[in-house]
Amino acid sequence: MDKTDGQVKSELKLLPFMLVKLLGGFVTVFGFTAAVVIVTRKPGLPFAYLPLSLLLGVSGVAIFLLSSRLMEKRQPVNKAEALVPDRSKSTSMLSWAILLLLAAIFLLCSYFMTR
Repeated sequence: MDKTDGQVKSELKLLPFMLVKLLGGFVTVFGFTAAVVIVTRKPGLPFAYLPLSLLLGVSGVAIFLLSSRLMEKRQPVNKAEALVPDRSKSTSMLSWAILLLLAAIFLLCSYFMTR
């Protein structure tokens, strides 16, 4: 039971970083999708909104990467503290899976909006 409690506590410490990563992914998808819509779909929208949407997309990527770096620093350093072996690899794989899922959503949104 103690091992499970420790694992739950370590997961809860990393949860805010994972949520910020998710937010960064959503911001990225929204920003780059808006840029694609402005460039390809809406002739009435001025191109003045294009830099803002691109800035939003790039800032989402920056938020995602910054949160990833901060999360790596918060993970236990020595193996005695680590509850799951190779935890950094599994967390990294989860982060990349979320990023790839959000990229796929972006591509689908772009495809359907530019059809």
